[in-house]
Amino acid sequence: MNETMGDVCRELQRVTEASFIAIAEWDGETRKIKWTYALNPMTDKYKRMEISYGYGVAGKVMQTGRPFACKHRNQLTDEITKYPIILAEKLQSFLAVPLVNTKIFDSVLLIGYRESHPLPDTQILQEYLTRIVSQLKRKEALS
Repeated sequence: MNETMGDVCRELQRVTEASFIAIAEWDGETRKIKWTYALNPMTDKYKRMEISYGYGVAGKVMQTGRPFACKHRNQLTDEITKYPIILAEKLQSFLAVPLVNTKIFDSVLLIGYRESHPLPDTQILQEYLTRIVSQLKRKEALS
């Protein structure tokens, strides 16, 4: 049986005790970033979000190519309204990391917590990042 994106994300959610897991991808046609996968969303608002490069959590990660960790949303330097996924999912803390696919940093993994919780160590995420990138490549090959 082939592993699915859902399988990987459910396992990651269990290991990190996350409230919410999501993946954002760059859409070359619209030239926007879209949340294409979410595990345990509160609403379906993520499906309608289109974020510009450099804006929001995913946009900042794609722009810098570096993880974006926030231990508590009160520590964000920008207004919370600049982070629509954080507002929509009522996240209190999160870790967003770039995923290297066929292009450089064209997707982002978001691990979020709705309650106070320590952020996962990026070292334990490596295996999951590799598996998620593999799923993204498989999806790309099918489209």
